[in-house]
Amino acid sequence: MHRSDLHPYDSGFTPWMTSRMNPRFPLCLYVPESTSPSERSPLLVLVHGTTRRDWMRDSFRDFAERTGTALLLPLFPVGAAAPDDVHGFKWIDAHDVRYDLLLLDMIEQAAEIWPIATNRFALFGYSGGGQFAHRFLYLHPHRLTALSIGAPGNVTLPDFVRAWPAGLRGLEERFGVRFDADAVRAVPIHLVVGGADTETWEIAKSPGDPVYVGGVNDESTTRVDKLKRLRDALDAFGSPTRLDVVEGAAHHGPAMGRAVTRWLASSDAVLNPCGGTG
Repeated sequence: MHRSDLHPYDSGFTPWMTSRMNPRFPLCLYVPESTSPSERSPLLVLVHGTTRRDWMRDSFRDFAERTGTALLLPLFPVGAAAPDDVHGFKWIDAHDVRYDLLLLDMIEQAAEIWPIATNRFALFGYSGGGQFAHRFLYLHPHRLTALSIGAPGNVTLPDFVRAWPAGLRGLEERFGVRFDADAVRAVPIHLVVGGADTETWEIAKSPGDPVYVGGVNDESTTRVDKLKRLRDALDAFGSPTRLDVVEGAAHHGPAMGRAVTRWLASSDAVLNPCGGTG
């Protein structure tokens, strides 16, 4: 497909299209109206949560136009990988689908149609997408200019004491990717959560669950506490972090948008990624 084939939908909100790697999974973009075919726009990837609500393109459209940044959104539908699969994308691999590699191929696919930079990009995920996003960091830090992690229900700590997905032990054997600690530390990290995001019914974990960590991922720890524990662990690991707690907000993604775009706009690395097409 060529960009001209989509006229008059070749900028702004694009149609949803199927992934060439796996047609069960679609993607769409928001391409700034001012995008020139001769210039490659920086890219911000936005990953949805468990509800799969399509609020992100609207929330980040003004940022895209103001900064000339293209937005790419994958969709990982419930039941696409397996009839009862709701949460698989959060764990990176599930039911014979590698969601990290699927996303990377979606980016390359989009870049064959639109002028977007693919070598490095910014990534924001909310809720279930926040789980995906910070686990993606551990596998592909060299692809990221910046990472924003929004209100994940459970977290993976950057240590090799605990087995994946509670920690990083076994990561290389499972994914065939060498862990690059220096590259992880080079990625600026933003963490954002609503101050009233205190419900635990959906995210509680009991001893014996693979992601259980007492005091981090357990029966009574809220998303606010989980994100603070992850921030503390990343700080101790040597990563540059910023935590924003949006006062009065519960588990509501659109309420996080302003904090995310404000942080992204403050980072020169996000808007001036190194490398071009990759």
